This record gives sequence, C-alpha cells and structure tokens, in this order.
Amino acid sequence: MKTRLPFKFAAAATALLIVSGASAFAQQGKPEKPKVTISVGGITSQVDKLAFAVAIHKGYFKDEGLDTEIVDAGSGTKALQTVIGGAADVAQGSYEHTVRVQPKGIDLVAFSIFARYGGNVLVIPKASAGTIKSVKDLKGKKVGISGPGSATQIFFGRIVERAGMKVDDFSYISVGNGPGAVAALRSGQLDALVNLDPNISVMEGSGDIAILVDGRTPAGMKQVYGGDYLVNSLYARADWLKANPNTAQALTNAIVRAMNLMAKSSVDDIVAIMPADYKTNLASYKRSVEANYKSFVWDGMGSIDAAQRVFETIAAFEPEMKGAKVDLAKTFTNDFTKRAHQKYP
Repeated sequence: MKTRLPFKFAAAATALLIVSGASAFAQQGKPEKPKVTISVGGITSQVDKLAFAVAIHKGYFKDEGLDTEIVDAGSGTKALQTVIGGAADVAQGSYEHTVRVQPKGIDLVAFSIFARYGGNVLVIPKASAGTIKSVKDLKGKKVGISGPGSATQIFFGRIVERAGMKVDDFSYISVGNGPGAVAALRSGQLDALVNLDPNISVMEGSGDIAILVDGRTPAGMKQVYGGDYLVNSLYARADWLKANPNTAQALTNAIVRAMNLMAKSSVDDIVAIMPADYKTNLASYKRSVEANYKSFVWDGMGSIDAAQRVFETIAAFEPEMKGAKVDLAKTFTNDFTKRAHQKYP
C-alpha cells in the first residue's frame, strides 16, 4: 500500500530534491585542465560547426573556466590524428571517427554532440548540369573531397552505394574545406565537389553550381542515410575523458548553452555574433546560416539507432568495416549533455 504525502510536505520534499540536485551540480569540480587544445576538423568558420563557433565567440568556454586553444587542422582526418597522437586534447569533428577507429583498438568517445545534419553538399559546375543529372553520370570522373577518409568522402560513398555503384568508380582529389575547394571547381580541375558552407553558399550566390544532393536539410539526410544521424561533436580519447570529466563537462556546458541561444535567436542575431572575417560576403554567410540552422536546434542527445546508421555508412565505404565488431554504446555518451541541460535548461 502506497502512502500519500500531504501536499505541503510533498512540495517541500520535491523542492529539497531540486535544491539538493542543484547544489550537487554547483559542486562540480573545477576543470582538471583549464587550458584545452581543441583541434578542428576543417576550419572553425565552416557553418557545419556553427554551435561550436557561437560558444567560442560568445565567450561561453571562458565562462566555464576554460582557456581554449583552437587549432584549425584543415580536415577531419588530420584533427583525428592530432587527438590520437596526443597533440590535441579534444577534436571538434565528425562522430563517425569514433566508430571507425574502435576496431583498431583506439577508444574515442563523442561526449558533446551538437549537429545532426551533415551539411555536406554534392555539387557540379552549372555548365555541366545538362549532361550530369545524377551521381551515375559522374562515373570515371574527378570528385573533390576535403581529404581521404573525411566526412565529405563518406557522404559521397553513401550516395554511391544507394545508386548501386562502387566507390572506386570515381577518382578523388583532396581539396580541403577552404577557399581552395571553390577555386578547384571553378578552374575545371574537378567534375564534382562535395563540400560545406560557406563554400556552397558562396557558389550558389554566384550561380556557379548545380546541386545534386543537399545534406543540409532533413530531406537530404533521409535521402542519403535513411533517418536520424549523428554528425558534429567534441570527442576525445576515453582515457583523457576519464581523467578530465570536469573539463569535458565545462566544454559541453558551453556547447549546450550555445545551442539554447540559437534556438531562441533569429538568423540575423546569429550572424551578428560572428567576427567580421567569417562574413566577408555577408549575403552568402547569411544564406549559409539559414540553410544549416535546423541542424543545431535540438537537444544533442545521441541514440544507438542513429549511431548504427553511421556505422552502416562507414561500412558501405570501407569494406573492412563490414565484419568489424563495434560497441556503439562506447563511442558516445549523453551524460555530459544531460548535466549541461540541468545547468542551462
């Protein structure tokens, strides 16, 4: 038989629990490593990293007691290497890297997931639109990617698989995610390019391109991956995370705070936060933010189903992964995000 507490007593008890919980959270220790090196998979101004950039430029990492050194690695693969090798504490990059390296005996954990749409877009020169209607028409042609094994190449691999083709039906040229990628397509070095904003919006604005597949939208992500997905994150080595839980919590607090701000802000408000060098072409940058905005407006909570889609995507591109045993539950955690939402509801 259940005993029903008098209303006043129950309310008081509930309040005590809330206060106790808040006190416990408030007693979270200071960051074990206040100076944190974060290696970025690409360049920080890419719009697929928008929540991360908001956290930087609003000073949210500093508010959490952190002195962050941001290092633009140029590609996700290079950022991954810096974390594995210990040159960086944390990587800002695609969640998929944590899945790919586990069968190699490397334990990485995505502890703060903030983007759910990849932001990758497959484009061709506008002049080729009459002859190239789909990825099948690119067979044997040169496709620009940011780097080998990068998220851009994985995105293209999934499109290829769904088209019933093989990844080696194409040749790949690494062009990074900076202005050089735009120059490579415009100069005729490439027949197609997989890249991100702001590059895509710059080329859209000038009428240079035709879009074949757009991963900045829910429809595009469903077309390529078939459902929910996990994309951009902060990840670290499992041993680093175990040794620095307060530091990881502080980083996640800043990200969640940025996501909450974005959910309440207009595109113009978000653009205003960014430094001048992010928006040298203001019209294109605004177009980029608007195209990617919905990727960041959610709770940041990962799921095994979404992780499974990531694994299937990697396996489609890397045959050696098809038979690999991966414990997906060890590749990400929601614990830090849950606590961050308690602090910044």
